[in-house]
Amino acid sequence: MSAKLLVLDIDGTLRPRGEERIPAPNAAALRAVQKAGVKLAIATGRCRAEVPARMLRGVRPDYWICASGAQVLDASGSELYTARMTSEEMYALVDFCEDYEYPLGFGFSDGGYVYLDYPAFCEQGLTGASGISLRDGEDQDRHLLDMPFAAFGILPEEGIDRFKEKYGYLGLQFLYYHGQGCDILRPGQDKAVGLRRLLDTLGLAPEDCAAVGDGANDAGMLALAGQSWCMKGGAPAALAAAKAEGPDAAPDGAAQICRTLWPEVFAGEDAL
Repeated sequence: MSAKLLVLDIDGTLRPRGEERIPAPNAAALRAVQKAGVKLAIATGRCRAEVPARMLRGVRPDYWICASGAQVLDASGSELYTARMTSEEMYALVDFCEDYEYPLGFGFSDGGYVYLDYPAFCEQGLTGASGISLRDGEDQDRHLLDMPFAAFGILPEEGIDRFKEKYGYLGLQFLYYHGQGCDILRPGQDKAVGLRRLLDTLGLAPEDCAAVGDGANDAGMLALAGQSWCMKGGAPAALAAAKAEGPDAAPDGAAQICRTLWPEVFAGEDAL
């Protein structure tokens, strides 16, 4: 086998843009390589509870790297590593976004909660069964149970500049994923951090891992993995970090990469 661990981003990688679920050929390919003994991890900017089961079309990952590396779980949901926002980081975001009326939410252990302007996220189709599962948290009390892993908002670039003028000392990262939507991460928070924690847990080296992604938040893990692909048309940072450029995500780019890595698994069409 060319790698013992396969790590894939979801949106724009495993699930092509505009699709409600991962394509059936991708799901079949992942199940085939798992059956052959390869461990599978999903690496996403979402917290684990924000990923609807239906989206994965029956695929059952062995591990999860969620919240852009701040939440690492095994298949049973047991935490292998977590890192949460501080109250200072969270309150700075809430105060700032309230002042400028920017929509804002946070990713918690049981899902995403929108603290400011829930309708704005509904308009983006982010609350359905097949999309990101978000809850209306405008009572702003969910953090009293535990702190979030990360935040997400809808901010123009000048809004981020204003935030950094006032709160730059916090070192928060703003990563755009479409339009003015962005993930807001703690200093040093990165999928590569989560991947390294998982590799250490499994006793594997980066050379034992193959990673696939397309976004700016995938760049760290693509650079770390011994083999990595950025899907065609991916973010410049991801393209620069990956060892190779992959095919288009649509219709089944992830399945094509699996066939490249493990041709012996797909030698017979009945493998799928």
